[in-house]
Amino acid sequence: MAFFIRAATPADGWKRVVRYIMGHGRERVDERGLLTRWLDNLMVCVRDPFTERVPEGYPFSERVLRERYATQILDPNPMGFDYTYGERLMSWGQEAIDQIDYVIRKLSQSPNSRRAVATTWDPRRDTVNDEVPCLNHFVFMVRDGAVDLSVMIRSNDMYGAWPANVFALGELLSRVATETGLDRGTVTTLSVNAHIYEHDWERASMV
Repeated sequence: MAFFIRAATPADGWKRVVRYIMGHGRERVDERGLLTRWLDNLMVCVRDPFTERVPEGYPFSERVLRERYATQILDPNPMGFDYTYGERLMSWGQEAIDQIDYVIRKLSQSPNSRRAVATTWDPRRDTVNDEVPCLNHFVFMVRDGAVDLSVMIRSNDMYGAWPANVFALGELLSRVATETGLDRGTVTTLSVNAHIYEHDWERASMV
């Protein structure tokens, strides 16, 4: 199955996603033994990812999202973690490849390119480690003078993590837009497994 939601803002998207999963999601015990309610292949397109970025009732503040989540996607330093998204995007592998620099150069040279792509998955590490990236594939594409960002997410906690993901992705999109001289466009997430954990069901049912 596949599901699609076109949201005006991150807050709008979060409310609609949480309500839909709580009302229509299937139950499954995951690999770590945690009960979830989930949908598969849930795509959410956020038309304006920079308005109403933190939903009312969301457990984290904008300061936390900016300092904790955005920092980890914009800084190549692993900060003592097994990995960060910034490390995978801007210092990938033993070669320390800066994929975001590549994206910026590619779009600057060829705005109509379909190759402005970055990845976080490293099979040399991620097939043997327990802690592996959830956000795996990033595609930047220009439309009507604005750069859009689409991200494939293999596993996504829609109640606790999706707004934080979209916030951090918005900051990454802002950087690419600024350095290419383009406007900021949309953020679209494709969550292959979009779930809410049992320990959040009570709070999620109140959204």
